[in-house]
Amino acid sequence: MTMKIKKYISAIIVSTVLLFGAQSCFQDLENDPAFDYPQGFPDPTGEYKPEKLNLPFEGDVYDQGTYQFVNSGVGVYSFVDGVKGKAYKGDADTTYVLINNHPAISKIVESEITNLGSFTVSFWMKSSRNTSATGLFSITNTKTFWSNLDIFLENTGSETQAFFKVHIYNERTGSRVEKWVEARVDNVFGDWVHMAFVYDGTTSTMNIYKDGNSVFQSVITGLGELQFKDVGPMIIGTFPYQANPSLTSGATNQSWAGWYKGAMDQFHFYSEPLSANEVKELYDSKN
Repeated sequence: MTMKIKKYISAIIVSTVLLFGAQSCFQDLENDPAFDYPQGFPDPTGEYKPEKLNLPFEGDVYDQGTYQFVNSGVGVYSFVDGVKGKAYKGDADTTYVLINNHPAISKIVESEITNLGSFTVSFWMKSSRNTSATGLFSITNTKTFWSNLDIFLENTGSETQAFFKVHIYNERTGSRVEKWVEARVDNVFGDWVHMAFVYDGTTSTMNIYKDGNSVFQSVITGLGELQFKDVGPMIIGTFPYQANPSLTSGATNQSWAGWYKGAMDQFHFYSEPLSANEVKELYDSKN
């Protein structure tokens, strides 16, 4: 056997080994149910940061913030053109994003969310009019029907005006306080709009912004700085009891509740009340 033939056979053997090895690797990744989080990042340290969630939705549902929440897209969803790059879009019923604490700092995060005090939730949305109550974001209470925090769209007959509701529990005094906020906001459906929900626990004031401008303000008498109880996962795109299985023992699937079947981009959650200028900066950052 000549030297050239030996080299040729050796090359075939090496190529075959590499091919089967690569195939085996890809098969493992496809069959590993835990492979829903980017690998290669060091575990988060749990150092306190006001920004809790940062979801740019650039072709995935991963958290780009320092807390590295472990997120899972459930159901039928896609990624469409957003205000910056790509955006998440719920395409069917039973579709949502489930948000769990990173196991390395789970207790730290649970404590921070339990003692939230204040919050800001902001995101871009583009959807048609909802025909059922539609959860946008919740911090689950694992034992009650309503969550510690719910932000959702109530059913509305208007093709352009959205009916937002915010539900909040506060357990700080040892006796549960429950409050509701209702806000009708014009010209929401049909195009991209930036929404921000800001609660300042030191003044018990709720502000709602659309496209960087305040459209609602109210002092919620008796609410104060927030402390939650029985904190479970966070969820985007539906209520906790619409998840499968339900995230709370207090309720199961409700016929009047639905899933968000619109687009969402640049989702942020903070444990502090952003100022009007900071909210405007979030809106302007689309450029």
